[in-house]
Amino acid sequence: MESMEKKRNFIFFFLGLAVAVQAQAKDSIAIKNKYLCRQFTIEADTFYTSSFKSLITGEDYSRQGTEEFFFSLQKDEKRADVNNSSFAYVKHDYLVSANGDQKLTVFLKGKKGTVAEKVDVELVYEIYDEFPVVRKKISIRNHSGIPVAVTGLEVERLNLVPLNTWKTDIYSHYGTHLSWRPFRGDHHDAAVYVYNTVAKDGFILGNEAPGVLKRTEVYTHNEQISIGLTGINDHYPFKKLIAPGEAFSSPGTFIFLVQSKKVEDAFEGDFAGFIRKKLGVRLFEKKEIPFAFYNTWYPFRTNISDTLMYDIADGLHGTGTDLVILDDGWMSKWGDLEADRKKFPGGLKPVCDYIRGKGMLPGLWISLATVDAKSKIVQQHPEWLVLGSDGKPVDLHGDTKDRYTMSLGSGYYDYILKGIKHLVRENRLAYVKLDLTIANSAYVLDFDKKGDYGSEGKIYSDRASSFYAIYERAMKLFDELHKDFPDLLIDCTYEVWGEYYVSDFALIQHADYDWLTNYEADPPEGPVSIRQMSYDRARVIPAATSLIGNQQMYTSASNPAVLKNYKYTYMSLVSGKPILVGDPRNLTADTKMWYSKWNSWFKMMDKKYQFSRFTQTSDIFPRATMSNWDGCYKFNKEKQGGVLFFYRNGSLENTRTFEMPLVDKDVKYRLYSPEDGKIVGSYQGKELIEKGITITIPDIYEAKVLGIERTD
Repeated sequence: MESMEKKRNFIFFFLGLAVAVQAQAKDSIAIKNKYLCRQFTIEADTFYTSSFKSLITGEDYSRQGTEEFFFSLQKDEKRADVNNSSFAYVKHDYLVSANGDQKLTVFLKGKKGTVAEKVDVELVYEIYDEFPVVRKKISIRNHSGIPVAVTGLEVERLNLVPLNTWKTDIYSHYGTHLSWRPFRGDHHDAAVYVYNTVAKDGFILGNEAPGVLKRTEVYTHNEQISIGLTGINDHYPFKKLIAPGEAFSSPGTFIFLVQSKKVEDAFEGDFAGFIRKKLGVRLFEKKEIPFAFYNTWYPFRTNISDTLMYDIADGLHGTGTDLVILDDGWMSKWGDLEADRKKFPGGLKPVCDYIRGKGMLPGLWISLATVDAKSKIVQQHPEWLVLGSDGKPVDLHGDTKDRYTMSLGSGYYDYILKGIKHLVRENRLAYVKLDLTIANSAYVLDFDKKGDYGSEGKIYSDRASSFYAIYERAMKLFDELHKDFPDLLIDCTYEVWGEYYVSDFALIQHADYDWLTNYEADPPEGPVSIRQMSYDRARVIPAATSLIGNQQMYTSASNPAVLKNYKYTYMSLVSGKPILVGDPRNLTADTKMWYSKWNSWFKMMDKKYQFSRFTQTSDIFPRATMSNWDGCYKFNKEKQGGVLFFYRNGSLENTRTFEMPLVDKDVKYRLYSPEDGKIVGSYQGKELIEKGITITIPDIYEAKVLGIERTD
């Protein structure tokens, strides 16, 4: 045990030492930093939170009666709801890492004579020196000789109120929707802000559960908040069967304290810093991240070939494009992972080598679990198929008859993992787009046609337990790919994750990107829609992790709307993540030079300031429409530089002044136009804060981009 702790670079602290995490008395433990103190009481062998205090305001948010956690436990024919009162306190450990991150682990065992007997629970709490947050997980171990089933898990179940409930608002749906109590969140609620309008104080409830299995509740039962997974009777039930001697570790949760005069600022600043630095965003662990992407899906759809790909690579050469993605259309049959030899006589390798020879990286679309009914894999392993309620194979993705869904909870997992690894290794892929439904469809509305009714030979026992097991296998697959190919970029689409426009912490902790949605309307409507979606997600999920198609780049064969607005389109994409489609075979030399110039400048700025990891709008920039101004700042306060984006969308005003509250009042900055290299002005931070930035855009549906950096 001691060697393991040293290996993980942790230092053990004994009771009584003056450190941030300390035992207060025999019956009390506190975990704290300069922002907060969460105190626990051990009473009659029961462990629970007795105080949750902000050390900034002095306010104690906790209320009496906290249950700490909750789940339903089924063993044999017995089933019971359990919480902290069902378990006896055993011991606790304190650990502090070399960088000041702190961890408290509490060990509990099920009380004799209850259904929880021979079941152990570990509660793990983490806090960090630089953030006002407590993060929590629960581990449940089965010491009995028979399997036990866990359902309705609430990792956090606290009575927690900022001042009072009757002046408290709830901001849901990625922090964009005002809701009211009682509130029950769903798959679009990775983070929910509970905000008291009088105290200007509150907390963000973070849920790291995957996809449609998230459940976050606020005051559905008196003053109680809970964060965890769905109930057994929900449309997408959570159920986990734990075998004898095995343990289940839950997804994480967190409670982040926020003081904010403006609701819009709650998710920016420290919260965004916590997500970037501590939540384990996989993309941000990469040393090098390709900047500009191109995808074949529109206008070519599945009509791609080696000849076309050579022409596309030639057309993109010289534009500054970094990554070329072959979308659907390359496979002989979905599921068999073999190139169509009529379209690609030499396979994919010559095409991928050619793309690399042009200075770009190859990427590939792969159906993760949807297969053609006539594919070889279906004929060889029908036992791996997902089954409907009638016991017959089903297509969860589109409810069709010519395709089926394979279960990642079967031997298919090893098959698809091995196949993807082979494709990556053989073709030196830099990116894979893993697509289509694995457990539930974004398109099929009948909830009875979701999940797997066939459990024989699979890792789950019934339909209810299939949802989490399949999600768990998907995340494991992403991790296995990253283990073998650390630089590989994994795009897990919203269709894999199971709902329209869905993204969450679990996805970006295991994959790198979420292809969030597509907008194919001609500009200006398409670019406005893309910025709307980015705005709707970026408060909670970093915009750099979201890919949104399908806007075309300029070519001489483009329609008039694309020709007229291609700059506006490109600048709209760069405020999130630039990924373009279209036919690059007809790019002119001047247009190539234009794309190259801007891609080079943005890459230089990203290397200096990592601007793509930031999105700041506050209440300065509204959600884009077809008749207003919008924009965003992508400013790194630590490095004092970044990029500013402004858009005029059909507004009658050609000049607007915008606040700039992010700068340091004592620092001098220069603003400049990268398009012509001209200095817009030099300003003291105090002037930018008090007077703002005046922007003129002569034409409607035009964008202006400025660089900002300190000069002293």
